[in-house]
Amino acid sequence: MVVAVCGSPGAGKTTVASAAARCLGVLFLTRDEIKTGLGLSSASVAKDGDVQLDHDFHIAGGPFSLRAEDVMVDAARLLASSRVSFVVESSVLSPNLLDALLACDARVVAVHVVAHESVIDGRLRARAAEGGAVDQQLASQFQRGEMKRSIFEPPSGVDAVVEVDTSDHGDPLTEPIEAAVVALLR
Repeated sequence: MVVAVCGSPGAGKTTVASAAARCLGVLFLTRDEIKTGLGLSSASVAKDGDVQLDHDFHIAGGPFSLRAEDVMVDAARLLASSRVSFVVESSVLSPNLLDALLACDARVVAVHVVAHESVIDGRLRARAAEGGAVDQQLASQFQRGEMKRSIFEPPSGVDAVVEVDTSDHGDPLTEPIEAAVVALLR
């Protein structure tokens, strides 16, 4: 059983995916953490003693993001073929990831995380204000209207789709996710 969480940057994917993994008691695989691990593996130490990540690390959709996607797909394939249930989170439920999961006969619940545009805008602006280059790029793309909701919607071919709206800023609702998993297990 794989719960694949997708949605726009700033929608609350990581929060929902983390809560779902805790609720279900399963592993949580996220592309952002894989990307950070790749970045740290090629980092250096600056003169001031701080960790200095490669310049390409800070490009949204750049080489590190693409490599992280490949690693995530490989890890998901290994887990699914071993019949390990897990939650995986990435903005887009890519054809490569979905094909890898389906080739392993995994049952897939796609969770589409959404929020009102004003909420997403506020979240992205807050993250960008903290100084992250990728977050600044994402906030700018969102403000220019370059991130359409349809880009982040789950594709067809999954066993179930659950939509979770995080606009109210409360704890994410995991009950619909848990119910979809239980329904597939029956």
